[in-house]
Amino acid sequence: MNTRIFTLIFCLLTSNVLFADMIGYSSTLTLKIKSKNFIIVHYHDWTVKTNDTRFKMITTDQNPFTKDNNYAFIECINRKTGKVIFKKPCPALTKIEISNDERYIIGISKIMLWNPYQLVVYSTNGNLIKARHIESEEAKLTLKECTEFKKRFNNQYQYLDSVNSIYNGSNFVYIDFMNMPEKLGKAWDFLLNHSCNNHLSDNFSESVTNWIFWFDEKNPGIHINYKKNNLHSISLLDPKQKRIEIKIKE
Repeated sequence: MNTRIFTLIFCLLTSNVLFADMIGYSSTLTLKIKSKNFIIVHYHDWTVKTNDTRFKMITTDQNPFTKDNNYAFIECINRKTGKVIFKKPCPALTKIEISNDERYIIGISKIMLWNPYQLVVYSTNGNLIKARHIESEEAKLTLKECTEFKKRFNNQYQYLDSVNSIYNGSNFVYIDFMNMPEKLGKAWDFLLNHSCNNHLSDNFSESVTNWIFWFDEKNPGIHINYKKNNLHSISLLDPKQKRIEIKIKE
């Protein structure tokens, strides 16, 4: 077995935030919500029927937003006319909401298996505003350590930046990397030595393969926040009902 993969498995199995899965997630789900002017529908198919296309996506570009996606979509319908405003491919979601002002659609997901994004935000005219992967752990680097990482592993740094996996804080840089051992090579080993809980919350946890528990499933309490009438952030409740904030531009 590849040493890096073995290290990842060891880290997963010895983590105190992981729970065993008896079987891989393999279901279909339809979600439907209504507001004054819109009907929003999400559907995903995680059965064996779509295995080939999902496997190709997750092992290559990890981009579920292309026309090759035959396993998940989100659809916005004009409630008064029945006309479809947009229907677009998306990741697997487990909850959808529309903002009170009907400007934005927010989708969140606890599905981790073959699912590269757990948060998406669309405008109601179909523009993808935000797509974010969520994990319970990430790397935490000082500005000096980040400069060293960028110097030693510039290609890998540029890749992580291109897929929006680098988040800049005031004194630290946080890097989402755990699901990329083969892609990052030795850079993954460097980041593993700086791993810590996700900076958004200490209360995230995972099952071995299927689930990421990062929001309160009974009441996620999704809010949208504006600055000067521009969408600034999404906030919601974590599993212990602590309110967290995810900026649109991190």
